[in-house]
Amino acid sequence: MEEIKSHMDKIFGQLLDTSPHPIPKRLSFDSLNDSFDDKRCTKRKIPSGDSNFDKRRRDESPNSSVGSNNNSLPPPMSPWETKLMKADLLAANANVIQLQSELEQQQLIRKNTEKDYTLKIDGLKEQVAYFKKKSHEVEKHLVVLRRRESNAKEDLVSCRNDRKAEKLRYDDKIHSLQKKLTTVEDKLKKSSNEYKNEVSDLQRQLNDMTQNLTGVEEENSRLFELNEALQQKVSKMKELEVALEDEKQKNQSAGMKIKQLEYEIAGFGEWKDSSTSCLARLSHLADLEKEVQRFQVENKNIRDAMGNKLLLEEQVHDLKSRLEKSERNNMNAIELKIQVKDLEEELNTWKCIAVDHCSGGTLATASNLRRRIEEILQKDVALVSERNRSKMDRKSLEGQSTEFRVQNEVLVKANGELKSSLKNHQIICQRLQKKMLLLAKERDCYKQLIENYEKDLTISGPSGAAMSATPENQLRLRVEMLEKTVAGYKEMCAGLERDLQAAKASPDAVPVTHENLRRELAEAQMESERLRRRRDELEMELEHRSLKGDFNADKLQVVHMAVNPAQTAHENHLQEVEKLQAEIERLKRKIRKLEEDHENMTMRLNESNITLNMKELNTMRSQVASLESKNQHLKEVYKAASQEFREVCYMLFGYRVDRTGNTNYRISSMYAENEDDFLSFRLKESGALDMLETEYSVSLRDMMRQHLGAHNSLPAFLSALTMDLFNRTTISV
Repeated sequence: MEEIKSHMDKIFGQLLDTSPHPIPKRLSFDSLNDSFDDKRCTKRKIPSGDSNFDKRRRDESPNSSVGSNNNSLPPPMSPWETKLMKADLLAANANVIQLQSELEQQQLIRKNTEKDYTLKIDGLKEQVAYFKKKSHEVEKHLVVLRRRESNAKEDLVSCRNDRKAEKLRYDDKIHSLQKKLTTVEDKLKKSSNEYKNEVSDLQRQLNDMTQNLTGVEEENSRLFELNEALQQKVSKMKELEVALEDEKQKNQSAGMKIKQLEYEIAGFGEWKDSSTSCLARLSHLADLEKEVQRFQVENKNIRDAMGNKLLLEEQVHDLKSRLEKSERNNMNAIELKIQVKDLEEELNTWKCIAVDHCSGGTLATASNLRRRIEEILQKDVALVSERNRSKMDRKSLEGQSTEFRVQNEVLVKANGELKSSLKNHQIICQRLQKKMLLLAKERDCYKQLIENYEKDLTISGPSGAAMSATPENQLRLRVEMLEKTVAGYKEMCAGLERDLQAAKASPDAVPVTHENLRRELAEAQMESERLRRRRDELEMELEHRSLKGDFNADKLQVVHMAVNPAQTAHENHLQEVEKLQAEIERLKRKIRKLEEDHENMTMRLNESNITLNMKELNTMRSQVASLESKNQHLKEVYKAASQEFREVCYMLFGYRVDRTGNTNYRISSMYAENEDDFLSFRLKESGALDMLETEYSVSLRDMMRQHLGAHNSLPAFLSALTMDLFNRTTISV
């Protein structure tokens, strides 16, 4: 604005300034021609400050008119006048040349300014067209988003209705399943009582077996005494064997001596000595023969004693084996009697159970009872699987509802952002329109200035001569035009000052709107808290009425407790049943070990009745295996669904969430430049999230201060981070 004002002042100064060359005063001569005076007056500029010259001209004008009437011929010009005319002509030519040069300069300046302003106007037009196009696209996108939002709301309403209907249906199913579960619990109680009776029978059998074991121990002690007596006899026989071995050694030593004597006799050098010794020994030969006979008799006796000892050992072994067999037979007979009684009682109970559970048209046989039990177990398995499936469907529906809720929130946020961007575009369009108005005013102003230049510098026709004849009118018109231009500039400056004041006042309006939004948010939170308290009061009143019996049975809905004492009692009962079953299995293993000691009887028992128990055990094992396979299948399905859910969340929201600890979570963006660019969060016991410091989070101080410090909004922070990373990647590409 200051440059425009200085430029206009220069132009006004050039217009109002007189010629730099001094113009001499014209002297009055009577001999000059009137026509010549008129021509010269039109071409020369008269200074406004020379009042004597004006008076002289007014005084001379009637004389000149009288002279013109008296003398028809013009007087001859003096040489001084001709010189003066030439000087005037030269000054006028110089002024004309100077004005032409100034006019050319102004035309060049005007052309340059017109070029600059045309370029600026073209650029502004392109910007306006671009912003119009963008605003049109944003409006289209906004319409599409509104349509999507309406469709999402309709889908959400339909999903809620479907969910309510399914919830009612599943509640009915759960109620029926609970009824069936109560019946199954009753049956389990009966079966547990039966198992308790079996356990008592087994304990009674165990007591009988302990009594039999005491009798066997007494018999064993008697046999042990007999065995000790036999062992004493055996020890005596062993002593005789030792004595016999000593005699054998003596005989061997005597034989060795005889051999040595034979060697000595064979020796040629000492035959005399040997002969004498032999004669001496021959004198004792009869004694030696007697001794040898005695040793032979003793050896024979020892051999007979050893044979008797071996015979006694065989007899003892036979007696022991017979005793063991008799004990086994007695034990087996007693056990068989007890087992026969127990099996008869158990058979009677099973027959009663079969009669109770089998229908009237079918016989109460073991196969029919097994078929009935298998049907009940299959129904129970089907009900449990259906219950698990209903829970999974309910969880999936809850997950879908949360996803729709999150999508709705995201769409609402996007709608708000689009509205704010649309407002910003509208403000920019208004500013551009104001700039266009300013440029149009400046253009009109410059056109008016150019027209003024043309009017001032061009003289055409008699109207121009008439206007030039009255310089006061010319000055007045020029002053009026300049006053109009100045008034236009004043209006322009006033408009710009108003816009400036409005622009200065607009940032102050943002905190006001922010405060209004905070106030509205606080009011909404208070309203939600009030409604929550009202809901709790109504629930308490409804519970009180239901306890009093003041309720409508047609519209009654069953409320299931999250922590149900009946369910906990049922679980405890199931645990006790499992413990009893484990105890029964342990006792069965013990019985199986006892039966392995008595292989013959176990074969018969296996052929008769135990096959049923083994078949039942096999069926139970097969059912357990099928349930484990179903559980494994459900685990795999849940794992695949959770992996698919994580991938979908990663594709939709652009963040991969990994659990690094019990309460620590690691978040990495899809558009991250490095693998080390991740954020770490910790879940507190109150349910709030705390952001932990990492190397990457240190570089996001400004964004954290803007979104987390000011608004405490993690979604806004993550979305802003996503947009920042996305813009970086697109710019780098």
